Amino acid sequence: MNKWNSLYIYYISGTGNAKASSEWIGDEAEKAGLRSVIQQIDRLENIRMPDNDERPLIGFAFPTHGFNCAPIMIRFIAGFPRGLCREVFLLNTRAGMKLSKVFLPGVSGVALLLPAFILWLKGYKCIGFRPVDLPSNWIPLHPGLKKKVIESIFLRCERIVRNFAVRIISGKKVYKGLLTIPLDLLISPIALMYYIGGRFFLSKTFIANSNCNNCGICIRECPTASIKLVSDRPYWKLSCESCMRCLNLCPKRAIEAAHGMAVAFWIIFTAINTQIILLLINALNINPEIWWWKLASQVTGIACMILVAAVLYRIMHYAMGFKPVSYLVRFTSLTTFPFWRRYNFLKTRKKKRISPEKVMPT
Repeated sequence: MNKWNSLYIYYISGTGNAKASSEWIGDEAEKAGLRSVIQQIDRLENIRMPDNDERPLIGFAFPTHGFNCAPIMIRFIAGFPRGLCREVFLLNTRAGMKLSKVFLPGVSGVALLLPAFILWLKGYKCIGFRPVDLPSNWIPLHPGLKKKVIESIFLRCERIVRNFAVRIISGKKVYKGLLTIPLDLLISPIALMYYIGGRFFLSKTFIANSNCNNCGICIRECPTASIKLVSDRPYWKLSCESCMRCLNLCPKRAIEAAHGMAVAFWIIFTAINTQIILLLINALNINPEIWWWKLASQVTGIACMILVAAVLYRIMHYAMGFKPVSYLVRFTSLTTFPFWRRYNFLKTRKKKRISPEKVMPT
């Protein structure tokens, strides 16, 4: 008799990596005779939970954002009901790359540790920790990988994920993701800074250029409902988690990561923050070498960065209505050039889908 009679996987996916991993695991679960429900958690709406008469194995699959778990998944896990089962597993997708024939891994940071800790507080036991180095989708930093490279990475990762699924479903424990704990803990401060402030700055680096025809795809597809129309153009709110779904899905390549605008914002922020810190030091007669002041100045800097980015972004959004400004922002954005490829798993590689009746709509 199987330990479980069903599998529930809750996933969030910007460009298809976590979705593909969830479907591979669901496929292996069906082979083992388990009923599988692959549940997307976009906007935290229409979430289906196991019935009382089920013996479910529950998994969570998500991308790594700034060496941390995707914020929407953290919120989902924090609000996840207690007592639905005893054992769960975690899978995080990371920014995999390839150099010649060598596959290069990404870094998890606290992407597995933080959700595991939250689940432990809720009484769950994690029997599986698995990072998967699927193709990087961080288009603001690099062009999308070539199709041939994407295919080779996916073939490798599919074998890894299916093997992980078979072992977990058979009742074995897989702690592969814990092997890099020293490195993960070393970069944990970066994960904290990104979660507190970095992602808010990045949410103010996306713009829609003149190719935008207001088709509404980016607004409908945003998993956190962070895009709205302002003055007939998409506008990114601070709740944006930089999942890259909008940038990679746009059929007109109208969405840009505005590199030039981001640099200008950073220069202005640095100047303003420096002046604020100097004013506080002089007004309060503070010794800048005191430890508590160093901490306070960091907090002040993060708050200043978020405020400056939000205000400047609002101004720039309206200024984009003038063609000279629009052209300046657009052509100082690397993503506007044809060689800067987008990345979307669903467009790159067609895979067998889990049967529709077993995938809950969101």
